[in-house]
Amino acid sequence: MKTAIAMGLLASGALLLAGCGDSGTADADGDGAVTSQDSSAGAASGEGVTLRAGEWENTIEFTEFDIPGVPAGMKDMIAREMGQSFTTTSCITQDEADRPNADFFGGEKNDNCTYDEYDRSGGNLKLRMTCTTGEGGTAKIAMDGEFDEDRFALTMDNTIAGTQAGDVSMKGTVTGKRVGDCAG
Repeated sequence: MKTAIAMGLLASGALLLAGCGDSGTADADGDGAVTSQDSSAGAASGEGVTLRAGEWENTIEFTEFDIPGVPAGMKDMIAREMGQSFTTTSCITQDEADRPNADFFGGEKNDNCTYDEYDRSGGNLKLRMTCTTGEGGTAKIAMDGEFDEDRFALTMDNTIAGTQAGDVSMKGTVTGKRVGDCAG
């Protein structure tokens, strides 16, 4: 039973991260859309560099986790499974690149996540997101790192509260690189 719960928690944590989408976070003028005027306002405020439009390849890897009540042997098995990275690709427009939706950093779109904080300045990127699990739980996701127009490297720290096993924490990395223009 504990094996099923532990594997379910890790799978849901990975899916939460992979499924985070931006559902209505505020843009510069608050109209719900990131426009070139919003981007200009961001540049004027010192936000500086943005990502470039095109096809991006992003890789997520979990390196640490803590699930209360899971035996050590099972933690080793889960660590081997979670230690494997997974890669997603996406094609983004320049408007999307100027302020990517939360799903860009983790995979397929899901409207269960919103930005609490999105700060980019001086080549540094700081993201804070809250996601609902759909089962009454909440995930808090923090990502920090460096970026330029063609790549980013972020550390992540996730805490999922409201699970059957208690609070689950996972740490890892999210890296991305622009691999070219979008296919026609």
